[in-house]
Order: sequence, then C-alpha cells, then structure tokens
Amino acid sequence: MGSDISPDPLRAAGVTSRELEVFWLVGDRLHNREIADSLRVSERTVESHVSSLLRKLGGSNRLALVDAAARLRVRREPGSVLPRPLSSFVGRTGETEDLLRLVDAHRLLTLTGPAGTGKTRLALHLAHSATTLPPAILVDLASVPPADAVDRAFADALGVSGDERRLRDLVRGALAEGRNWLIVDNCEHVTDTAAALLADLLTTTDHLHVLATSHGPLGVAGEVVYEISPLPLPEELDDPSAVLDAASVRLFADRAAAVSPGFEVTPDNARHVAMICRRLDGLPLAIELAAARVRFFSPAELLSRLHNRFALLRDGAHGPPNRHRTLEEALRWSYELLGDDERLLFERCSVFPGEFGYDTAAQILAYPPLDSADLVRLFPRLLDRSLISRRRRDETTEYRLLDSVRQFAHRQSVSRGDAGTVREQHALHHLHHAVTALTDLRGSDQAAALRWFNRHWADLRTGMRWALEQRETAPAWEFLTGIGTGWEILGARGELFGWIDRLLLRPLPEGALGIRAAVTCSIVLCYQDTERARAFAEQARERAERGTEQDQALALLALGWAMMYGEDRASAITYLERATSRFERLRDDWHRALAMSGLGQATLDDATALARLAHAAELFGRLGDHVKRANGLNQMALRAIEGRIRLDDAAAWLTEAGRLARISGNDHERLHAEVFRACLHQQRGDHATAESGFGGLLTEFRRIGDRRCTARCLLGLGRAAAFENDHERARRHLAEGVEVATAVGDLRVMVTGLFLLAESDHATGHFGRATTLLGAAERLDPGHLAPDHALRTALRDRLGSAGFASALAAGHRTPLTGLLSP
Repeated sequence: MGSDISPDPLRAAGVTSRELEVFWLVGDRLHNREIADSLRVSERTVESHVSSLLRKLGGSNRLALVDAAARLRVRREPGSVLPRPLSSFVGRTGETEDLLRLVDAHRLLTLTGPAGTGKTRLALHLAHSATTLPPAILVDLASVPPADAVDRAFADALGVSGDERRLRDLVRGALAEGRNWLIVDNCEHVTDTAAALLADLLTTTDHLHVLATSHGPLGVAGEVVYEISPLPLPEELDDPSAVLDAASVRLFADRAAAVSPGFEVTPDNARHVAMICRRLDGLPLAIELAAARVRFFSPAELLSRLHNRFALLRDGAHGPPNRHRTLEEALRWSYELLGDDERLLFERCSVFPGEFGYDTAAQILAYPPLDSADLVRLFPRLLDRSLISRRRRDETTEYRLLDSVRQFAHRQSVSRGDAGTVREQHALHHLHHAVTALTDLRGSDQAAALRWFNRHWADLRTGMRWALEQRETAPAWEFLTGIGTGWEILGARGELFGWIDRLLLRPLPEGALGIRAAVTCSIVLCYQDTERARAFAEQARERAERGTEQDQALALLALGWAMMYGEDRASAITYLERATSRFERLRDDWHRALAMSGLGQATLDDATALARLAHAAELFGRLGDHVKRANGLNQMALRAIEGRIRLDDAAAWLTEAGRLARISGNDHERLHAEVFRACLHQQRGDHATAESGFGGLLTEFRRIGDRRCTARCLLGLGRAAAFENDHERARRHLAEGVEVATAVGDLRVMVTGLFLLAESDHATGHFGRATTLLGAAERLDPGHLAPDHALRTALRDRLGSAGFASALAAGHRTPLTGLLSP
C-alpha cells in the first residue's frame, strides 16, 4: 500500500461506507470480534470487509490498514484528529443517507435541532462515513465565550499560529490550497461571529465544505439547513420486535445493555421501555441518560420516576461526543443564550401541554410586560433556537415544546413567579372557547367543533386541573354545564367522571348554574350509575320549579333519561313525552330530537321503538348532527338485534352509523357501532368473529368509562365462551358483566346476563343454581321468559315441580351479590 494514499484513492477504489467504518476501527487496532460487537454485525462479515479492503487498496496484511489509517488521520496537526465515539451509533439511517448527499452537493450545511438531539454525534458519524470528501477537521466552538471571535478556535483546529491580528488571513491561507472539509460544532452561542467568518472563508476559497451544528440557522448565503428531529417513537405495545422497530427503543436497549449486560427488551418490559421513550420524546440524550439508570431500576420503576426527570437523568458517560452529562445542563445551555424577554415567552409557552397554534398563543401569552408585537418579534427567535418544534398539518402550522423542554421551562416560570398567571390565562381561554363551540357542536359545523375538542382535549384537561384547584367552583361548573347535554355528542371521556366527583365533594352552586349542574350530572352519570343520575335529575326538577321553562324542560329530559334504563319505564316515557312537548314549544329542535331518542329507547314494543328512534335520527340528520344521527341508528340496530328482527336492516344501520362516526371523528359512536356489530355477529351464530370484536372493545370502553358497554362486551365474551363449552371462563365473564350492569343500573343488561348465567349453569349440571338465577332475573323483569320457555321447562324436569319452585323463590329474595359467586 503506497504512502500517498488519500480519500480520492479510497473513493476511486470503491470503498463502501460500511467498509470505511471497518477501516477506521482496524486503524484503532480493534480485533474482529470487537469490531463486530461495535457495528452489530457478525465476525464473519467483518472478516469479509477486511479482505475486501486489502484487495481494493492493495495491502498485504492488517498492519498495512492500520498504517494507512494513521497516515490519513494525521493530515494536519494532531489536534485536528476527529474524536471517535466510544459507543455504537444507533438509528438515523435515513438522515445519514440524505446528509451524505447534501454535504457533498452544498458547501455549507447546518444541522439544527434542540439540545440533546445528537447533532454532534451525527456530524461525527458523517465525518467518519463520507468517502467523497477529504478527511474532516473538527472546529469545536463550545469553549468560546458567548459572542466572542472564533478565529482562534479555527486556527487551533487547523494547526496554524501567528500574529493574533492576522489570524483570519492565516486561516484563509491554510484553507486556500486543495479540498478541505470542516466540522464546525456548537455555533449557537457565537452565531454572529461564526457566520461572519464562514461567509468570508466560503467566498474566498474554492473547495471548502462546511458541516455546522447549531440550535438554529447561521444565516449565511447559500446555507442549507437540515433540522434534526428526535428519534422515531414506538407504539405502546408488549411485542419486543414491534417496539424495537423504533430507533429510540434500539438506542435505549443498546445503552442499557452496555451498563447492565444481559438487558433485553422482553414481552414483560417492552411496553414500559416504549413508554419511557415516548415520555422522553425520543430525545437521544435523555434516552441515553435514562438507559444508564437500568443498573439501578427496572424499566417500570424508571418510568414511575420520570416525573422528576432532572434529578434522575444525570451523570452521563464521559468521552466524545458527550458535552452535556445531565439533561438539565443541556437545556440550561440553551436557556442562558436567550435574552430576558425571550426567556419570559419561552417560559410562558410551557403552559401548553401539547400542540398549539400561533394565534392561540398570542391570545393567551400576550399580557404585560409582553404584548402582541413582542410575540411577532420573539416567537421566530425561539423557533430558530429549536426550543419550539413545529409541524405542518394541512394548511396550518402547529407548535409544541418537547416534554423535557416544557418541564424545564415550567420550572423557570415557577421561579420567576409567573406560572400562576399564565395557567389562569390558558385555562379561561380554553374553557370559555369550548362553551362557545356548543352551537357548532350541535350541527352548524360539527366536524370543525369536534376537531377542535379532539385537538385541544389536553388543554381542557389542563384547564380543568387549574379550575378544580380554585376556591370557587364556578369556573369548572360553567365549563361542564356550558357543554351540558352536549356531552352526549362528545361521548364518555374518563376524566369527565373524575371532574364531577371532585366537584361533588362540595355543594352544587345556587341559582341557574346549579340547575344546569344537576342536569349535566344526571346526563353524564347515566354512563356509570343510573340511580345516582336519577337523584341529580330529581334535584334538577325541584330547583327548576323556580327557573325558566328551558330549565324545566331540561329537568324533565334528565329525569326520563335516567329512568329509561330501570324498572319504571312507563314513568320514563311520561317525562320524556312532556320534555318533547316543551322543547317543541320552545322551538328547540335539538333537545326535542334528544328526548325523542330517549322515548324510542324506553319504549317496550319493538316496532314503535324503531319508529321513534328513526324519527329522532332523521331530525338529528336535518340539523346536521352526524354524531347523534349515528347514535340513533346504533340504537335502532341494537333494538332489532335484541328483538331478533330486521337483522339485514340492522347491518345497514350499523354501516351508516360507523360511516357518520368516522367522518365526524367521534370515537364513542364508532365504538358503539362496532360493539353492536359484534352483537349482530353473535346473533347470527358467528361467535368467533364476535368474540374477537368484544375482546378488543372491552379495553376501549373501560378506558373511556362507559360501563354499560363494558358490561355488554363482558356478556358477549361470556356467551362466546359458553358456545365453546368453556363454561368456567363463560361464568367469569358473565358474572363480572352482571356486576358492572348492576352498578350502572341497566336493567335490560342485568336480566340478559342473569339468563345467560342460568343457561351456562344448566349446561354444567348446576340445575339448582341455574333456577335461582332465573328467579333473580324474573324478580327484575317478570315478563322476560314465557312460562313454557325451554330453559324453564328443562329445569323443572330436572328438579321436579317442588324443587323448581323452591329454587325460583330463593332467586326472588337473594341479593345478586350472593348469586354471582361460583
């Protein structure tokens, strides 16, 4: 191998990027096994690459490669040798391919991104991988004081010295000959002086290429800016191979295995590892610091401690390219480069829990000492410093702070004493805006209103957290009651029930707000506890006697709505009919349609029920309310399925309901369509498809707090298990389903569950217990089974008339809790 070897012969010899990696590691005198471990390839693959290098470069043995690598590295003074990272490089395959093309095609390429995204590491990886450029020379500006001249740092890296007044001429002269490639790292605190020098060098030399790293663009003519995002995030799954598809998880696994040999992502910890990477926004520095803690904590324990991440994520590894050894240190470096007004705006932005628009930020954050003109001036600066991330969605731009950045900014806001004010501004803005969207929500522009609620639910959750901390309950109740019966459109959301429970630790407000609060509690609690819902409806009726006619109509609606699931359906129908008449007189078509929908559900005769539900669905459709029309179609399908009539029509109704739910973006009605579709499959005898559907939906309904549909899923699973003759599993599901339905107060679901339990016990020879369960079902709904029903007849034949009557009577008097245990 000749002594004149240079990058050009390397390229001409056809050395690949992977071979180049092996070449440098051979130059570091690593053995094949060590190289294989570093590159995560087999030892045989390394041997193949070494043989290929010797063949392409004309070397006779491994020492020739070591010698050649040493000569290439000492092209300049020893100070210019690039540091070689001590850990493997993970991910960034797409970025590496893009950047290798760009760095060759453009003379100035700047990598931008927030602190901790791995800009330096990626730049060094490119420097070691590129074969089309001369060996890179690192100019590290980290130690240059803010705003100072950078000429000395360039001169030191290039190995030139002389009169300080002539440093720039000397640097220019050193770069004038031949092709040169500089890696200029950490420009963010000396942006102006670094940009001025680079502009000078690029215009006075012909063959200089520069790869710079900074929080934001340098602003030099001809500069190409490449934003480095955090690593891709995994889904929260238990499948190791699925979560390891994400580079963020591979990085965590690699670094964790380095400090805790034997660590692997397994089915037991995959979800926790995925959640850690998501909580850390895929930020490489944060992930590496977290992985180092696997020596002391399991992933589950680590996850539970991330609320205090700045204390936890400390003491990172020594060695290049790790300039920051704690997460807080990296973020503080960025923070201290800001002016005071920039710091204040940055801190205030931490109030947003997720994405936000610029107009929303201007309305919330522009209060003294900042005004809207200040935001126009300051906001782009925070973007340029990569403290705020952005994402285009259709024709709008959404902004957000990475979670670690947001937590750091919030701590600074608390220290300044501004956090309370900005939280109040944020809460009142979103809670008020939600109420003003009610008209659109009911049909005038429902799709836009639902998009707003879905995008801003995290803001509303944060706003309610503030409201619930206040001495007065009015702000919280004004939001909840301002939506009121509109929660029937938004659907059950788990936090909603928690908010109401917190508020109900104190008395309801007086006056009109108290009436609306009682109505809202009644409507919402029907998803979970109809007896409690009825109690609030009674309160609403009493209070509404001194209220408006609208208040009185709403109280009647609430009372009928809460009663339609229980035993006294006749009274429910009376209240709902009166509510329908009141709303018609008030020309309130939306609430009239809602009352008619309740009437359909309360009606016992199937044909009449279907006609009423169809009328309500048609009216909702005319009003533009796709969600409640979908709900009406779902209820029609359920009634047909339970009555075993018009099953083909039921399938069509469910298809249309699902379509309307999807175009409106309403998950709750989509889930309703899917659970009733599973019921239809079961009614038609396709238990396998039904079981798959119920199993997937059970978790969803539990998550959103819809206990009624949770019970339906459990009964469906129990029925499918019974069909497979797995009666132990069937009884477990059915008993839980009845317990949930009892807690909700849904008579129809309770009776169905008891009957299915009785059938399962009959199949396994527990005839006495089956008859007792039948008696409990009869007590709740005396007309549920005809006297000559096959199950009654079979049990009477088994037990005899006296034994059957005795067991039936036991069911009439025994509490349900005593009947559900095995």
